[in-house]
Order: sequence, then C-alpha cells, then structure tokens
Amino acid sequence: MEKGSHIPEATPKYSETDAIIGEASTWGKGAYKAFNGRVFSFESSCSYTFCRHCVESGGDFNVEIKRNNDSEIEKITVIIDNNDISISGDVILVNGESVHIPYNNKLIHIKKYGEHNVLNSRRGILSLMWDKNNKLSLTIHKQYPTCGLCGNFNNTPGEDIDEHIANSKIPGNCPNAVSKSYELCEDGVQHCEKIIGTYFEKCQKVSSLSNDYKIICIDEYCQNRDAKSTCDTYSELSRLCASDGPGVYESWRDDSAVVCEKPNCPEKHIYKECGPSNPATCSNVAPFQDSECVSGCTCPEGYLLDDIGKKGKCVLKAYCPCESNGNVYQSGEVREGPCGSQCTCQEAKWSCTEALCPGRCKVEGSLITTFDGVKYNHPGNCHFLAIHDKDWSISVELRPCQSGQSGTCLNSVTLLLNSSVSVDKYIFNRDGTVTNDKIRNQSYYYSDKVQIFKVSSSYLQAETYFHVKMQIQIVPVMQLYVSMPPNQFTDTVGLCGSYNNRAEDDFMSSQNILEKTSQAFANSWEMMSCSKGNTASCISIEKEKFAEKNCGILLDSSGPFASCHPIVNPKPYHEECKKYTCACENSKDCLCTILGNYVKACAEKETYIVGWRAELCDHSCPSGLVFKYNVKACNSSCRSLSERDRSCDVEDVPIDGCTCPDGMYHNNEGTCVPKSQCDCYINDEVMQPGKLIHIGNNKCVCRDGILLCQTPIDLTLQNCTGGAEYVDCRDPKAQRRADSTCSTWNIPSFEENLPCKRGCYCPVGMVRNSKGNCVFPEDCPCSFGGREYDQGSVTSVGCNKCTCIKGSWNCTQNECQTTCHIYGEGHIRTFDGKTYSFDGLCQYSFLEDYCGSENGTFRILTESVPCCEDGLTCSRKIIVAFQDQNVVLHDGKVTAVKTTESKECELEENSYSVHTVGLYLILKFLSGITIIWDKNTRISVILDPRWNGKVCGLCGNNNGDLKDDFTTRYSSVAVGELEFGNSWKTSQECSDTVTQSFPCDSNPYCKAWAVRKCEIIRDSTFRDCHNKVDPSAYYDACIEEACACDMEGKYLGFCTAVAMYAEACSAVGVCVTWRKPDLCPVYCDYYNAPGECSWRYEPCGTVTAKTCKDRVIGQKFSALLEGCYAKCPDSAPYLDENTMKCVSLSECSCFYNDIIPAGGVIQDNCGRICYCIAGELECSGESLYLI
Repeated sequence: MEKGSHIPEATPKYSETDAIIGEASTWGKGAYKAFNGRVFSFESSCSYTFCRHCVESGGDFNVEIKRNNDSEIEKITVIIDNNDISISGDVILVNGESVHIPYNNKLIHIKKYGEHNVLNSRRGILSLMWDKNNKLSLTIHKQYPTCGLCGNFNNTPGEDIDEHIANSKIPGNCPNAVSKSYELCEDGVQHCEKIIGTYFEKCQKVSSLSNDYKIICIDEYCQNRDAKSTCDTYSELSRLCASDGPGVYESWRDDSAVVCEKPNCPEKHIYKECGPSNPATCSNVAPFQDSECVSGCTCPEGYLLDDIGKKGKCVLKAYCPCESNGNVYQSGEVREGPCGSQCTCQEAKWSCTEALCPGRCKVEGSLITTFDGVKYNHPGNCHFLAIHDKDWSISVELRPCQSGQSGTCLNSVTLLLNSSVSVDKYIFNRDGTVTNDKIRNQSYYYSDKVQIFKVSSSYLQAETYFHVKMQIQIVPVMQLYVSMPPNQFTDTVGLCGSYNNRAEDDFMSSQNILEKTSQAFANSWEMMSCSKGNTASCISIEKEKFAEKNCGILLDSSGPFASCHPIVNPKPYHEECKKYTCACENSKDCLCTILGNYVKACAEKETYIVGWRAELCDHSCPSGLVFKYNVKACNSSCRSLSERDRSCDVEDVPIDGCTCPDGMYHNNEGTCVPKSQCDCYINDEVMQPGKLIHIGNNKCVCRDGILLCQTPIDLTLQNCTGGAEYVDCRDPKAQRRADSTCSTWNIPSFEENLPCKRGCYCPVGMVRNSKGNCVFPEDCPCSFGGREYDQGSVTSVGCNKCTCIKGSWNCTQNECQTTCHIYGEGHIRTFDGKTYSFDGLCQYSFLEDYCGSENGTFRILTESVPCCEDGLTCSRKIIVAFQDQNVVLHDGKVTAVKTTESKECELEENSYSVHTVGLYLILKFLSGITIIWDKNTRISVILDPRWNGKVCGLCGNNNGDLKDDFTTRYSSVAVGELEFGNSWKTSQECSDTVTQSFPCDSNPYCKAWAVRKCEIIRDSTFRDCHNKVDPSAYYDACIEEACACDMEGKYLGFCTAVAMYAEACSAVGVCVTWRKPDLCPVYCDYYNAPGECSWRYEPCGTVTAKTCKDRVIGQKFSALLEGCYAKCPDSAPYLDENTMKCVSLSECSCFYNDIIPAGGVIQDNCGRICYCIAGELECSGESLYLI
C-alpha cells in the first residue's frame, strides 16, 4: 500500500493499559527470571545472550551479559538501532566512544533512575535497567520472538533448563554451565519465609512467583549461613514491588532479622525504597512522574535538588539559584532585564519589574520588521505607505537595486506631519540630504513639530513633537529605523503593521481586511500604480562562495559577535546575509550592511559590539574626522555652545560612523573646528567668530561659539500654535496659567498661586489635546493605551469592538479561543503566532498550567518517536496528565491510565470525550481544552479564553504578546529555540539539545526529490489559496519533512506538511482537493459494506450525521477537517463511533473498558449492574462493594 495513505479506524477508546509486554531480569550471583516467569540460577564467567530478537539474520536488538569469576556482572553489551553500547562498571561506550549520563541520540536515551541506570529505545522497543549491585532488568514494549536467557513468552513445563542455558551461551572456549542444585536449611527457610511473606509476597509482580523467589533466597542463605547473602534478592523484590507504589515493602531493611544496610547518601539526602522517579528540582519544582517510584537517594520533604548552582545538593526552595544566559545567580540577586527592568532571583524563578520597550519598525532593503516583531520580505518597486496615523505618515520608496545588484533597495523616506494649520513634508534622500523649504542647514533643523540632525557620516536622526524617532542610515545603503514610545500603543497601518503588541493583526490591508500573505498585504499599501519588483537571486557561484565563507562570522562562537549571541539570535541574520550578499554586485558592502544590522539589533538590546569592522568592513573617514562605534550628536556642534542642544533630548539606539575628534565641534558647514573658531547663532542666523554686530542698541560679538552682548537679549519665540495665546507675565499680579490637557483637566492642579511663567497657553476654559490644539473639555476624545480617540471612533481590543461614546468606551464582551500546533520534525506555532522549529530528543512540556508552581491542574507532554534507523520523527507520543489519570495518544490509539487508586466510587460523568472527525481524533475536555490529533506527528491544542495568560511550555504563554513567547521554565525570555526548548524538558536526566539536525542536513542528496514533490504547494493545485495563505513557510517545512530517503519517512512527512497547508487554506475558505490515488490517498471504502456507499472522502468536512454520543446534527468543532464522513440513511440515522457503522438509536453500542453491544449488561468498577440502552450506560442498584 502507498506509504502516507490512510485507512480510517473506529474511534480509539480509552482504557487502562500496561505498555509492558514482558520483563526478564537477573540479580545476585546468577539468579534469572525469564519472560514466561521461570526462575532459575547458575554461575558462569562465560558470555551469554541475555536476550535478542530471534530471527535468522539481523533483528531489532541483542543484549549480551558476562559475569566474572565472582559471579558479578562484568560487562553488558547492547546492540539496537545501529547503536553498539558497551557497559562495564561506570564506563559506558556508545559506538566506541565514552559517554556520560545523561546521554541521548536520536534513537537511544541513557539516564539515571534512582540508584539505577536506564537505557531506553526511543522507538519504544525496550528498556534496560542496571545498577552497580549485579541487577539487570529488560522490559520489552512490543511483541517479539525472543531467545537467550530471557526465554520467550511460551511456558513449556518440560523444557530442559540446562539445555536452555547452553543454547544461550555465546560460542567460545568456555565450558557449559548447569543450573544450580538448591541447598536447603532450616534457618534459611524460616528467615526467607518470614521476610518475603511479611514484606513482598502481596506485591503484584511477586505474588505468583513468591515460592520461586523463596527458593533462591533460601539457597543464598544456606550456602553461606549468612543472612547478608540474601540482600540482593530482597533488593530485587523491593524493585518489583515499587510498581505498586508505596507499601509495607519500604520498611524491609528496618526488620531486625535483616542485615542489609541502606546505601550511603550524599549530604542531606535520604535513602528511600520508594522515592520519586523524577525528583523535584530547583528548575522544576513539580515534575511529571512518568513511572512508578524507584529506590535511591533523594532530598527530604521540603527540599529540592539544586540542578542549577551547586548541582546535586539538597536546598530549601527559598535558596534555589537562577540561571540566565549561562550565568548562575543566587537567590535574592538582581540583574538588569530588558528596557530598564530589574529582575530578582526568587525561588529559582526570575521576577522582573514591568518595563515597556519602545516599538521599532525596520526597513532594511526588502526585509521589513513590524512594530510587533513580524518579519517579511517584499520585493517592491514603488512608493509605499510604511506608517500612517491620523496626524502623521511615513512613506518609503523601494526600487530595484542599481549597479548590477539583484533585489530591492530603499531610495528615499518621506515624513508627513499634518496639523489644522499646515502640512509639512520632509524627504530624506539616499545621499543624506533632507528636502524641505524651511531647512537652511542640512546638519541641524528644529521647529515646534520636528527636529532633524546629522549624528555621524552614516546616520541622520529625527524626532517629532509626539516623540516618534527616526534613524536613517545612508552609508553604505539606505535603511530606516522608526521607534515609538512604549506608552503610545496605537493602531497604525501600513508596511510597519499595527503597534499594539498583537502580531496577529499586522497584515491589515488598506481595504481593512486581514491579508494572509505578505505580498498581498504590502501591495495594498502602494501609493500609486507600479510595476512589480523582482525577488533577489544569487548573481554567480563566486558570490555564493563569498557569502558562504564570510557570513559564517556571525555564528562564530569565538568571533566578534559572540558576546551578543545570548541576547540576539544570529541565525536569522546569517540566513539573510547569505541571500543578500550573494545577490549583491558589491558583496563586501552588502556583507557589512547585514553585519551592521545585527550589531544594531544588539545595540537595541543594550549590548554594544565594537571592533567588528576591523579588516573586511574597515571604515575610512574623510580628513579631519575619526571613526567611532558609539557616536552621539549631543553637544558636539558649535550651536550647542550657545543654546541648549535639543539633540541631547533624543535618546535612541547608539550608532557608528565618522565624527569630530574629542575637543572639536561641527560648525555650520559641517567642518570640525576648535571652540575658538566656532560660529554663533541667533535663531537660524549664523554669525562668524569674532565678528561685531548690533542687535537694536546692543553691541554683540561671537566668541567661542557664544554671542556676548552688552545687555542680554531675549530670543524666545512668541509664535503660538493650535489656538493657544502667548502670556508674557507683564502684569505683576498675573498668576501662573494652568497648562491643562484632555487627560489632566479633571485632575486637581498643583500649580495654583505660583508666579507667572511666560509661554503659550490655551484660553481660559479650554484644554490642550494630544495634537497641540485647544479644545473645550467636553470635546475631548477617549483615551486608551496612550492614544486618544475621537467621538464615535471604534477600536478593537482582542476580539471585542469598543466605541467611544461621550468620552467613555462601550465594548462588546466576546471571548476568543487560541490555537497552538506542532507537526513533523518539530514545526511549532504558538498561541500568539510565533513559529519556530524544535525537535529535541527528550520529553517536553508542550503545555501546562504549573508554570513554576506546585499547584497546576494539567500537563500536555510531547515526545517525538523515531520510526527508522535515521531517527526521523514519524510519530509523536502525547500524554495529557490531569486529575488522577494520564491520557496517552500514541500508535494511533488513545489510552488512559489511572495514576492513583480511587478511594470512592466515581459516579461523575467523564471529564473528556473522544470523537472521530475525518482523519482526526478530537479530545474535548470539560476544562476548556480541545486537542486535535492526526494519529501521527500533528497535534493542535485549542484553549478557551479562561486560559489566557495562565499557561506555559513550548506553546508559549498565550498572552497575545509575540515577543515573550520564549519564556522559559525559569520565567526569563530566551533568545533562541534551543535555550527555550531545553528549559521545558520534563526531566534533567535527559541531556540538552545542543544542535538540531533536520532531514535535509542528513540527506542532502534527497533534496532534489523533496523540492520536486513539494512543488505541489506552490503550483496550480493550490493556486486559489496563494493570495490568502502564504505558501512559503509550508513549502520550506515540506522540503524538510520530505527530505528523507526511506519511503515511510518520506511520504509520511510530505503528506503531513501538505495537509497542514491544505487545512490553512480551508480555514480561509479555500477548499482544495489535492489527494490522489497515487499521492497520499485516503481509503474511505474501508467502512462500506458490499453494496453500501455511506462513507465518502471530503477535503473540508465536518460531522453532519447524528452520532450515538451527540444526537444533534452537525457537531461544532474549531475547523473543517479532511477525511471520511458518513451519510447515514433514514433507516439507520445514527453513527456509532465505537463500530463506525450507521445504526438506529436502539442499536447504539456503549463503551466501558471494551465495546458493549446494545442491550448488553456489565458490572462497573463500583459493582453496579449497568445496561447499554440507546448508546448510554444506565446503572441501577447499590454498589456491591463496601466503600
């Protein structure tokens, strides 16, 4: 059958299940228990096959064991999934290389497990556990024909044990061994009968074989006439009893007849026979317990294991340290957080003061970054509206680059300031000049609306009266950086998106509709009819080699940019560098531009890199200028000597470039001169140094940049705007005029009865609005997020509409769901819309509400499962842990395992339900959580609004802010996906993922096949969807998924990736029928009986038939999902999800640990008699059990 095809199944039901197929073990001086329960003992120093997959050639696994002359385990050898593991004491070799615990690769995982070590197959084949005291246990999780000392699963009473032992010996010069003849003595019988009978006999894994264990115990005692010889057997029995949880066996060492001492533990640790399998640590105070308890040293109650600072120590929670960027901070220590916040280490978590960061939009050639952090490329050839608000706009001119360079360049930037009096237009040109009729000095311009000045030879700076800042880079290429104050959130529109910390609405078009593709979005903001631009492409092989060679400096861990790696992820800049530099005629300039962009991004995070321009990007300055990495315009001009330098009020990201040497000043011509040669200024009039002039009756001279006069002159501007009037305070009785605003007029003034102060004030009875105009208080607009709205204005807050009515907001009260999903090789989209790839080798918290607390209610855990020897992810194991059970989604089935014994008879209805919708299973929880699973690698989690801001994990924190989605388990914000993903491991006994390798990295020769196959996403098949859902990300993911060389991995990943794009298209109303008989087919005829045609495939369907569970037609789920759907006839109108058949209501079956036919009778766990009637269990009578 075609790989990647689907045959639908009946809805998997949840039932208590045990994933262990069989367990074989050895302990002591040579005691063994086989899979079939046979217990025997022999001594030999030969090498034996402990257990192997018994086939003629190859096999999935082989475990060998060798004991020394003292019958102690000397060596264990394991071969599984092309991994050759050798274990000798503390030395572990994997494929010939020494490794340390914890260790993991794509196919195996080795970790500590209490006082034991465990090797797990990540494909779920087996688990091997051993310790230093001659214990070895093998657990098989799948049915295999086996041979070796472990035997098989057949119980053959007549089988000769000596022959079995001989057949398991590995050929060599070593004599055959025979099973022991057990020795009996009265003392041994009494001792073993008492201890095993008192502490172990009632354990589930011991009870049926208790006589066999007693025989081994008695033999050990009688051979040495020493009770100490029985310790290994008692320890093995205690290990078996641990699967039952806490019990009387825990106190076996305290019995006066037992002489087995407890193992020594490190300082403050205590030894427990039943300790946690996953101990609470400073980094994870409430870890998920994935298995039964285990013996070993653990921290006492109230203490946590320090896995951050003094690793391995037990500490109180209040003394847990914290970690940030690889540095350890002690409890109470403070570090600086982003944007001036202060972060304090408290109980292993960071508690940071609130500090808003300015919003920044960047136009770096064709790469545009919105205020809310969305990055996209647009190959424009037009004037575009970049930012628009009511009273101001910024437009950019994007054109194809000149001089043989491929791609898009920024040619000019225009700032438009609107007022009731005038419209001012400032054009910033590529050569560094600024065009405006009022500007006389290109180095400096100031008005009551804007100030513009030159910071260095490379940058211009501008700031408006409402504190929007612009940095325009002019060398080597033009780039634009716009900053908005953090307290002025506003729904701007244009290429820079909306500035509201909600990235989801950034692609709002000029037609007021949310576009799904960056191209359609950007094109809608063209300011005239233009031809389309061309996407950048590599010019030549030489350019490609230059880019590959030199862009790597960004990732160099010992290079000039390494200090910023923990602050700003260099990988996106590295990828952009290779594309941009390869498409550039002057490769050096383009390389240095991208390197400079990374340096600037670091500076935005207050990390300053110097010295990086040495050699390749060396910057030479004109005569009289010097190069500096941190140039400031403040007090660097001659003008600043005679008047307050307003450039000092502009705080923006430091920039580099050529400027005057220390002690020199820029004069009006832009030349660096000493103070003695500085010119002077009267408003915009320039006076040469030493020149004598008359101002009225005053004699003035320019000296050292200062105008010296006989009588001081008043140069104050008296031109008031916006309806304000000038108050000159000539009346000696005049008091200070209150300068009230729309946001302060109803707040008591603290400036009454103060002396008059000259200036522009609104007339009495009026107040100033944010535009600077004087209005009556009743005409003031509403205020929200630092922005004012006119009467009748409507704004969106989340999914609600708010209207300004008489100065107050009237908002709807809708609540919205949010979705997070993961698929394939770890492609993740968070609730807040951040996309990244992380496919570590451990189990991770996909979503939880513990978030550093001990009082959570649920966890959703994810672990990728490889399906082949390449370690490719072909399925994903999901565990939903809540209340007293774990719901496991694995191998196409849903199973439930109770984690605690119920003390009462539970009569409440189930807290979740399982539904089949097309190819998918949907789990709906009463707590407001919905899970959609494709039975392979794709999982989507949908949350009701009650969970907003209350969750954490790989899905982010669901608070609407894209920028803090990488919040770690320790409450700090990670830079990259590796740091973030590693923090959400469920156990520290799994090593961090250091590098990620995706299929195309391992199989580059398969990429051509993948590119050809995945072209379906970009070709005519999905043509109608391309302008609604950008196919780029799905196409890239598809190539990664399909880039495998085994057919199973290839088609499964490919089909999943294409299905994800098809579902995204369906969500925007474009339904695409893309599956074919030879391309990811779906076989719906599987359900149709001969002559029937009830089942059909739908690419965008939903359940329309009534079901035995839900008797309302058309269940409402979050999306239209593809798959097989039933059209039930009138004679059998109900879909029975247990059997996937159309039936009458009276024929509906039930489920309780198994399918119950209509009319069937069962006894439930409470002992009641229950009848299956119309698809529901009806129970009557009192419980037969005493509760």
